[in-house]
Amino acid sequence: MINPRQIDLLHNLYAPTQKEVDHARRVVEAAEAAAREGLGVVSLNGKMVDGPVIDRARLVLSRAELSGIREE
Repeated sequence: MINPRQIDLLHNLYAPTQKEVDHARRVVEAAEAAAREGLGVVSLNGKMVDGPVIDRARLVLSRAELSGIREE
């Protein structure tokens, strides 16, 4: 059982950091740009980005939005 006074603490513990949000945004932007160009492979900072990484980035952005974190 969670005490109502612990809810803010738990939200802060499980919310993504600003660094995670910024990286996730870059991943999603790279994936969207590649899709617009008809590319099957996404590269970000010299590293291949595949479907699971893109899905994880979208999850991070979703969690950030739910936590009230805005992208910088």
